Amino acid sequence: MVSRRLVIVYGVAVAGVCGLVAAGSYHAETTRGLQDALAKLHRGQLSQAEADALVLASRSDKSAPRAWLVVASARQRRGKYAAAARAYRNFLANCTSPRLRAYAGEQIVQCTADGSGPAPRRAAPSKRLTAADLAELATVEKQMRTETTEHFVVRARNARLAKLTAIEAEASLRRICGYILCGQAYPHSVAITVWADHKEYADHARDAPEWAGGSFTITSDNGVATRRIDLTQRDADGRFDTIMLDRVLPHEMCHLVVHEFFGDVECPLVLDEGLAMLAECETDNARVMLAGLVLAADREASLDDLFVRPRHTIGDPAVFYAKSFTFIEFLRNRMTPEQFRAFLSYVKGGCGIGDAIQRAICCPDSEQFIPALARAWQDRTVLQAQFLRALADRK
Repeated sequence: MVSRRLVIVYGVAVAGVCGLVAAGSYHAETTRGLQDALAKLHRGQLSQAEADALVLASRSDKSAPRAWLVVASARQRRGKYAAAARAYRNFLANCTSPRLRAYAGEQIVQCTADGSGPAPRRAAPSKRLTAADLAELATVEKQMRTETTEHFVVRARNARLAKLTAIEAEASLRRICGYILCGQAYPHSVAITVWADHKEYADHARDAPEWAGGSFTITSDNGVATRRIDLTQRDADGRFDTIMLDRVLPHEMCHLVVHEFFGDVECPLVLDEGLAMLAECETDNARVMLAGLVLAADREASLDDLFVRPRHTIGDPAVFYAKSFTFIEFLRNRMTPEQFRAFLSYVKGGCGIGDAIQRAICCPDSEQFIPALARAWQDRTVLQAQFLRALADRK
């Protein structure tokens, strides 16, 4: 049986708050306070969201206990698992909804199961940069500047950008090897070059797709492997491209690490792209909402097609990527690290994805397993999308 491990997604964590606020049953002042706290949670202002929600939770009116969900979510996303579990228990003390009680109970198990919980994502670099920072990072100097760390040699036409990229690269590598790949070692050095704009990137990056803003390559010369990531500093309007640090760098790095893990074996596209999107600094909620919309309209969608889809046969890339991300995130968060590591090893050994999942969780072979897995993934994705939509509608 799949271990029921859950990772926090703010839209899910505050589901009860969104639904009850929408019902219009709360005191107006508390409703506004909850919405403000939710907005801060959405923006990644976790300390502020927790503090505001704690004030609401201390009130005596009946709506206040629901603020404990916001407190718990903020703490869980910051890695404060014991404190998050206490907040969920405070919520349960005044919750009568079976659905919300079940959800809070699952989160308490997650927070206390192994004493650590899932690896929290760092706030995206773009959330930590001021307008002055962005202007400075958009500056292109005449000479390439170099920054060296344990795993990376970063070159960029901006000294501060070279240093920042190196810091973010090390942080992304730790999460990829630690949480996503469950302890995969990476004793290699990677050359990262940040080109000034797309033209310079296209002129220098090896085999770079025309539409891409980043890519990775591994080449070999006389048995010596060269690992390389190429990125783009500025967008078409000449501004610093924050997406490069938020998404492109960790995405391409994950492709690189996964490629080396699988070696000569081709990694299934759903797994390769799903893991790379999971490595990005923040969840792209648009992907979750798109996947939820599509799956809500097609409840009979088959996982078999997702598992074996070659890249050249993808009809709608946005839908395929959205499904891939939500499925791999669903899978990773419901397996223990040992199970997920075993799953990757079975796929590397030649097993199909469905078979590898069953082997990793020691589930007897059954024709009902994949359909049941598909329904669980679809239900969870549709529910996440509904919560995110409710939260967006409250803004």
